[in-house]
Amino acid sequence: MTITAQDMLAKLAGVEPGRRVFVSYEAGRPPTARAQREAAKADHEGYSKRWFEGSLESVWTTKAGHPVMRVLSTTRYNEDQPEAGGHYRTFNPALGNMLTLEVL
Repeated sequence: MTITAQDMLAKLAGVEPGRRVFVSYEAGRPPTARAQREAAKADHEGYSKRWFEGSLESVWTTKAGHPVMRVLSTTRYNEDQPEAGGHYRTFNPALGNMLTLEVL
């Protein structure tokens, strides 16, 4: 069973930016070459590429009316700043399949 946008909003109600979260997400589009390179961190550290752990940055609604969440994920490399501890990812349950969302 996947988590809907409404489920996501309910789980994140009252959760302040900066809280740690875990997301298991199957993207709704093929990954770009850059996304594949940045996801190599998952391979190097031995976990699934669909797993994301990090800091909740924000929740907003897109122009299309889809609620989304943005996470500074420690499970991704940042090509622009290799020394950074992670990179941003945005999750849209209306576009991909959100399998898990946990506030840690």
